[in-house]
Amino acid sequence: MKIFRGKLKYIILLIVVCIFIYSYTNALDKSNEIENFPSTYIPYIRELKKKHPNWTFTPLYTNVDWNYAVDMENVFGKNLVPKNYSDAWKNTKPGEYNVEVDKGWVDSSRRAVEYCMDPRNFLNEVRIFQFETLSYNPNTNSLEGIEKILYGTEFYNAKVSYLDSSGNNIFMNEKYSDLILKAGTVSRC
Repeated sequence: MKIFRGKLKYIILLIVVCIFIYSYTNALDKSNEIENFPSTYIPYIRELKKKHPNWTFTPLYTNVDWNYAVDMENVFGKNLVPKNYSDAWKNTKPGEYNVEVDKGWVDSSRRAVEYCMDPRNFLNEVRIFQFETLSYNPNTNSLEGIEKILYGTEFYNAKVSYLDSSGNNIFMNEKYSDLILKAGTVSRC
């Protein structure tokens, strides 16, 4: 009985630790809004959040059926791969295999289309930026940020000037960064 009580303490401790870890992970997911993603996305996003805690992830639900979307993209000549790619990336249907749709380009396979359309294949530090929201966000877009982007170009910290239809130089009293920010706030797309 004494041995059983000793083991029972360890079992209870193990259960408490497991509950704590589960609760902590669940709380992290909720605080990061990770729980709004399909479960198969969560490990990738969780890994990115560990490395970049300031990054924000927001799912975009299209309500488009996956198979329908793939079918619409898997039309001969719509999505191409270089002719020198592996056969796994090429359409191998008779009469369509290795037919150059464009010089050096052939039709892609359904498997290639599915791979390229699945966001999970690109949830890493290099490829994630293809999903970045480019619309104006008053919480993240600022003149300072725009100037950082323009740094090293002729538009950095520069006032706008242009030639009118008569060839006259027109000098404005606004900087390029001012107009870029204004365009974002007006368009809101």
